[in-house]
Amino acid sequence: MVLAALPMFVIVVLVGVLISISFQSGIIGTSDAHFTLSNYVDLFTDPIIGEALYNTVIFAITATLVSMAIGLPIAWLTERTTMRAKSAVYAIMTLGLLIPGIYTAMGWTFLAHARIGFLNRWATQFFSLSEAPINIATPIGMGFVQGLSLAALAFILTAQMFRAMNPSLEEAAKIHGLGFIGTMRRITLPLAMPAILAAVIYIVVIGIATFDVPAIIGLANRVYMISTYVFEKANPGDEEFSQHGITAALGVIMIGVALLLTWWYSTVLRQGDKYQVVTGKGYRPTLIDIGHWGKAAWTFIILYIIAAKVIPLILIGYAAFVPYLAPPSAKMFSLMSFEGLIENMDWDLVLRGLKNTVLLVLIVPAATLVLAFSISWLIVRSRSKARYVLEFGAFLPHALPEVILAVAAILMALFVLKDFVPLYGTVTLIAIVYVITRISFATRAINSALLQIHKELEEAAHVSGLSEIRTSWRILVPLLRPTLMSVWIWSAILVYRELTVAVFLVGHENITLPAVIWSYWQSGATNLAAGVTLIMTLVLTPLVLLFWWFGRKSVMSN
Repeated sequence: MVLAALPMFVIVVLVGVLISISFQSGIIGTSDAHFTLSNYVDLFTDPIIGEALYNTVIFAITATLVSMAIGLPIAWLTERTTMRAKSAVYAIMTLGLLIPGIYTAMGWTFLAHARIGFLNRWATQFFSLSEAPINIATPIGMGFVQGLSLAALAFILTAQMFRAMNPSLEEAAKIHGLGFIGTMRRITLPLAMPAILAAVIYIVVIGIATFDVPAIIGLANRVYMISTYVFEKANPGDEEFSQHGITAALGVIMIGVALLLTWWYSTVLRQGDKYQVVTGKGYRPTLIDIGHWGKAAWTFIILYIIAAKVIPLILIGYAAFVPYLAPPSAKMFSLMSFEGLIENMDWDLVLRGLKNTVLLVLIVPAATLVLAFSISWLIVRSRSKARYVLEFGAFLPHALPEVILAVAAILMALFVLKDFVPLYGTVTLIAIVYVITRISFATRAINSALLQIHKELEEAAHVSGLSEIRTSWRILVPLLRPTLMSVWIWSAILVYRELTVAVFLVGHENITLPAVIWSYWQSGATNLAAGVTLIMTLVLTPLVLLFWWFGRKSVMSN
């Protein structure tokens, strides 16, 4: 029970620290600090916050529209039509979900940034233009890039809905003379609307809190989002302690908005039964014969893959081996050199980042599994009323933006625990936040798997004299092994590719590999940033393939 309650305790402490500091002025943690509402007043009177809020709304809406415009049709094509090679589509979309947003952001920066973008430099040269025709460093441009990254998530969130949809109403509509468009407009889309709306809300929540794409593309151009505004205000390197109160106040507001959107998301999911999308009968929705349109469908999918994955990876590879960033040409290809990248790279920094990242990959998934299993067992198997509190606590990190949890961890380490437990600048602090942010997914996955195991097996073990711990180890763990392994690998991948928390919490000694990329990117060393990204890709690829091979169905079905 104590072990299961630990994540919730940490969350309560983090949120409590955030709320407390949001109402303090002066130098936090000293006698000069006193209660005030000035942080909230300063926040709402800051002209930048208004701009950041507007940009965030446009960014989140654009990202949602783009991701749904790509993911939803692919989900429908995969589940409701006779399109061929559907397993390949699932593999592509699942693997795409695991590719960090930083890849897509860097690639499209090289391609379409107003100042350094290759397309713009070609256009201004050949057409004698005074201004760049394309500028990706805008809320809409960044939203487009984010949408490309989240299209795979939109696919995952909507594919299962189409798979389970009751075909009877569609078949009745066809009998009464409704054509394809009429059936889609009056039957299919209304039936799918709860799942679509839930996916939209979920992606909007991600868009509001996302950091990597706005930071990579927009921060250098002073195009602020809420997340990048928080980053600049909370950056402990400037030692402007007065900014932490404003950051904490913004964090409290973001938590409120995130909780509201999450409640809306849960409400939409609970009300989905009104639409009778799923019944208890066994059936398979009637597949629509798309005939020669199958080639058009695959063309659409291939174009998405090229835009979201292939082009960014090619441009990152190109940028890594050129001495300076310039559009591809015969001259630039002749200057490409592997030796130059090797000589200019700070290998001590890279290896330290890799070491810390590997350490986190080993520690965080293991700790997440132990805590999530304990929580899930109490939620599913225990009759204690405390299980409802634990269930809420396990879901809570899902509703809290990672950027805010990182800020709360900074404030706790700097002002609350610095004289007792020196956590700031350590791998331990990063690991704690990582475990908290992964616990919701892990618990939900294990909950679903545990519900499928009948209690009779455990009761028989108890009759034979096994304790609860030995029963769990000898009965439940072997039966749950596919789910546990999938959760472990998934958590490891998310830890390995994570940038948001790392950027806020890393120092010289606890730097991670994504933070190394960010450090090089901020300093303008784009070739070195691209080079580390390639190294990261080489290490990430086996993990991604292992996840897809071993347990993608088990995780994604939950």
